[in-house]
Amino acid sequence: MSFLRRVFSADYRAAVAAEAAGNVELAAERYALAGEHDGAVRMHLARAARAASRQAEIGALRDAMRWAGEEPGLRKRAAKALGRALWENARAEGIATERDRTKVREAAELLITGEDHALAGEALEAIGDHQGAALAYSGGGLVEKMEQALTKEDSVHDRAREERDAFDSYQTNMRVGRRDAARTDLVRAIAGAAQAGEYRRLLDHLDTALLTAGKVELKRRGKPLIVACAAPKIVLGRDALCDLPLRAGGVSRQHAEIDRADGFHLRDLDSRNGTTIGGLPLVGRVPLADAGRFGLGDECSIDFEAKDGILILRIANGLDRGVSLVAGDDGVKLELATVGIGLEIVFQRGRPMLGRGNLRDVTFNDEPLGDLRVQLIRGDRIVAAGEEIDVG
Repeated sequence: MSFLRRVFSADYRAAVAAEAAGNVELAAERYALAGEHDGAVRMHLARAARAASRQAEIGALRDAMRWAGEEPGLRKRAAKALGRALWENARAEGIATERDRTKVREAAELLITGEDHALAGEALEAIGDHQGAALAYSGGGLVEKMEQALTKEDSVHDRAREERDAFDSYQTNMRVGRRDAARTDLVRAIAGAAQAGEYRRLLDHLDTALLTAGKVELKRRGKPLIVACAAPKIVLGRDALCDLPLRAGGVSRQHAEIDRADGFHLRDLDSRNGTTIGGLPLVGRVPLADAGRFGLGDECSIDFEAKDGILILRIANGLDRGVSLVAGDDGVKLELATVGIGLEIVFQRGRPMLGRGNLRDVTFNDEPLGDLRVQLIRGDRIVAAGEEIDVG
């Protein structure tokens, strides 16, 4: 505005008077009405400096940006002040969501417009945008900071690549039955991930499903349960946590135990109705050799075969009739054909490894089972010669 127009402009005179009186809001309004953008911006910046809250400050600075228009000097000044306020606000509130990161990006763009390249780079690094930070530092001639940001960007790319490779390996190992290796892959993915929540969920699920205690249950559709076991002790009873859970009346929660120290030996666990072998009450610890039958209480009879380090138990009567258990040492092949399935299991460090045995038509989680053994976990599904089996 020319000098004469200013002199004769009532709005301009009112703005000057309001500014002199310290009424920055009225002064900003009057400068704007007079077309004095410089004065309007100056008053809005003064409003921001006096603001009682961060939000009021930001509101005043946005007004300053609006009145700065495209005039370079005014825009630079207002943008720098608004960018600083937005960045300080974001830092104070915390940066946790994508919306928070968007706010930081807005602050950085304003700081670059205001030529505060150092603070813009700091803001972008805070949200992991090291490449954007490098560009900001470069614009300000901050070569050392630019190189540091680029080094961090390379590190981020390396971690992201490691994360992708680890997760791809996890998926492959889960599919082909290498579950311990899959767990290791998930740990690697968590280490390389910026946000590891989903990987942690998968790891928790896998840890719950892993079978490591030397026991696996094979649940056949419409047929009795088969248990394979390599635990040092085999506990029989009504408790669901027993190695061979039984439902017959008169069986105690933990009724009897078979230990595998120097062969297989049976002993009663102070059950209410006692244990018999060969029709006689069991006293102490008795070896199970060759073949025979023992009873838990009056309603549960169990046939056994013990030969070459392998023990086979078959429930002979009651609700669990036909349920069977095959047991041997860790590392010993347990052929399940003896209990009605042509598969085989070998335990390795308590983990059940499934092989095709004498079968050829076997699928494992809907994929053909090859010659290599697969590590079973809870929830696996096997189809062996047309028979559906769930792993529990």
